[in-house]
Amino acid sequence: MTKKDIPYYAQIIHIADVFDAIVSKRQYKTHVNISETLKLLIKEAHPSMETIALDVLATDSKYGKINPKILNILFKVVIDDTLYEISCTMEYIQYLKSQLKRLKKIQKFDDKLKNSKTEKNKEYYRDYINLLLESGETLDNYKTVTSDYEKALETKKQLVDKLDNEIHIIKRLNPYQIENLI
Repeated sequence: MTKKDIPYYAQIIHIADVFDAIVSKRQYKTHVNISETLKLLIKEAHPSMETIALDVLATDSKYGKINPKILNILFKVVIDDTLYEISCTMEYIQYLKSQLKRLKKIQKFDDKLKNSKTEKNKEYYRDYINLLLESGETLDNYKTVTSDYEKALETKKQLVDKLDNEIHIIKRLNPYQIENLI
């Protein structure tokens, strides 16, 4: 049976199944990142094409195993999905930044509260701080909350950098076909 004898839908299901099998974490293997998975699929679609240091399974290195057209569609879907994840993460980063801005105001007024000499000023700063505090936050724990938000912000920024790097790697994998997708 040759590639042209295999129904198009079966080819699509095959690529989706191979992609899922490679990227999914299993009991016997660790998670493989998306760009490495796409390298494997390119190798299957274009066995003569040189790719960067691939760990190719012998059974998947035959000609015609994967339809290049379907592989291009997979690239588009993966890139779109990654861009969506970046977009969602960027929205969360903006949320974290707004929360940190609010918490910095609390810090500013807490400092003023500690340096206040009159009870009237202390009461004013306490009231203002209480307006800025959100559910579960107190004058005693806002510094811990700030630290947690700062760590989360750094983690999310690193995630965006990683995802952005993945997109660049994916685009370089097969540039003459990816160009038409983006």
